[in-house]
Amino acid sequence: MNRPIYIIALCLFSAWSFASKAMGQSGDAPQDTVIIELENNTRIIIYTNGVEGLRDLQKYDLNAMLKDLSMSIDSSESEVKQLVIEDEGGERYLSDTTIVLDDDIEVLHGTDSAPDIKIRLGTYRISTDIDDWDELEDEVEDWDHGPEFKKSTRIEEAPRTFDSFEIEIGTNNYLENGDFPDSDGAPYAVRPWGSWYVSLGWMRTTHVSGPLFFEWGTNFSWYNFKFENEQITLQKGPEMAEFIAFPSEINGKKSKLTVSHINVSFVPLWDFSGGKRKVKSLEAPGIKIENYKQQGFRIGVGMYAGYRLGSHTKVKFRQNGDTDKDKDNSNFFLENFRYGVRLRVGVRGLDMFANYDLNDMFNAGRGPELNAFSFGIIL
Repeated sequence: MNRPIYIIALCLFSAWSFASKAMGQSGDAPQDTVIIELENNTRIIIYTNGVEGLRDLQKYDLNAMLKDLSMSIDSSESEVKQLVIEDEGGERYLSDTTIVLDDDIEVLHGTDSAPDIKIRLGTYRISTDIDDWDELEDEVEDWDHGPEFKKSTRIEEAPRTFDSFEIEIGTNNYLENGDFPDSDGAPYAVRPWGSWYVSLGWMRTTHVSGPLFFEWGTNFSWYNFKFENEQITLQKGPEMAEFIAFPSEINGKKSKLTVSHINVSFVPLWDFSGGKRKVKSLEAPGIKIENYKQQGFRIGVGMYAGYRLGSHTKVKFRQNGDTDKDKDNSNFFLENFRYGVRLRVGVRGLDMFANYDLNDMFNAGRGPELNAFSFGIIL
């Protein structure tokens, strides 16, 4: 990096103190002021606590910052611009950075004392600066009718690679030779309502080129197969998985099999919006809540593989006028590995999934030949 660019980079990154002062968040320590006059009547104003503050800038990737800043400025067309710079993981800089441009001043918001705390849940991200706890507490005490949030909406391009925490909720069942097991002849027939599939995962999406993205990551999932016949439970026999009926004096109320897995997946995804996201923000002093919703239509087909972590049956029954529960932990001759195909479809803010296991649920010759599947929505 040549010397002029390096100086400008130092100036831009150090200007966080100006923003903090404008927001009423500056500390009590004395500050030095540096004003750099540029052409077109543009000024860069720097507030710093001394030379050590400038030396700390060596920790950062200034080339990447300037490149992102240049691209953001070139792509903005409004007279008053608010641009967001963020790297692939959101951790290249010490905190989230926002460039606010007007006719005369360029100011970089941020803090070099500590990173923001970020909590991601689905499409929501909540962030707060740990230096703001005292101020946040004072603000909360002054709220007479709830928080006074500033609302804003923007459309932004997705970064080249971004992470997300996803929750999948849906239903699961299985097929036997391509058909659903007959509840009249198969004791292991599943009741759709109550057979819930749940997954918690960390996914990473990488933009390859044009509309093509790669989605990959890992998750924990739970199959819950609720048997249609509540008088039936699964047990591990000497040689096979056995579906046993309760004695006549026991009145079954619920019977199910739960199987948990850890999985990895890889899905090529065609996003015809190019990864654009609509971001709605609510911001109050010390806290910011953002909701990301993707735009347009997207579809992807890929593969997944998993390893069984555990399995158990649970029954609820009445006997002699009392209600009781029983839980049995066993492998039930279930396959330890699973693998299959995955479909993901999304329209604007709604995403749906479907998984189909290509392998049988039970070890060969130790149980019925069943292929599990699940489908639902992604939060």
